[in-house]
Amino acid sequence: MKNVTSEALQAAFELSAIMPFFQPILSVTGDRQGFEALSRFPNGITPDRVWAYAQQQGLAVALDRLALSAAITAGNRLAGPLFLNVCSSHFREPHALRKLAAPARVVWEVTESTALSDDDTRGIEQLKRLGYRIAMDDAGAGHSTVDRLYRLQPDIVKLDRPIVKLWAAGARELLRYWIRCAHEVGALVIAEGVEDITWVSGLANEGIAAVQGYALGKPAPVEHWVRQEAAEY
Repeated sequence: MKNVTSEALQAAFELSAIMPFFQPILSVTGDRQGFEALSRFPNGITPDRVWAYAQQQGLAVALDRLALSAAITAGNRLAGPLFLNVCSSHFREPHALRKLAAPARVVWEVTESTALSDDDTRGIEQLKRLGYRIAMDDAGAGHSTVDRLYRLQPDIVKLDRPIVKLWAAGARELLRYWIRCAHEVGALVIAEGVEDITWVSGLANEGIAAVQGYALGKPAPVEHWVRQEAAEY
């Protein structure tokens, strides 16, 4: 598996062999709010494995930048903002993120994988002052804690899939707790991992603003969504 992962990482840097896929984010009334950009590799290795290996090799930030550039270039063909995953260390250089896209074009998703330093937080605050929207990704997982929520004061909170699945199974207090906390800081809440279209009305009643998941659209190359958008108009 290490050889396959190493090959994917090498191809990403030497051949730009990283493929951006896009998954729609819809309001609970069905309006498209944008797309989350996700990375795929030609040999089928999962992105988590490639990024973990890149982290071991000290190449995670460089791989992030390659993935962001590829996603923004492809995503320019799509209407609406792009939700882009960014590890905390990128925010130490907010000028680099500013060069990638204008505020109206992107939402920076702060991933749960690493802790936030004071420098990271200052960079995020600078981006917010410039009009960029910040989302806290995978709330309830990893470093995406309630303490981080109050520290970041994000515009958007994306609830981790297990919280949504627990809610669908009838254990609803954790989702409601996160919604209350998010609303305290004025953030909109997106439910990830929506696997059944019938969940949407119930999530809306809980205070969810938007939804994302296989029931609403699987990740696909930009061409798929361009064709769909053309068919809609």
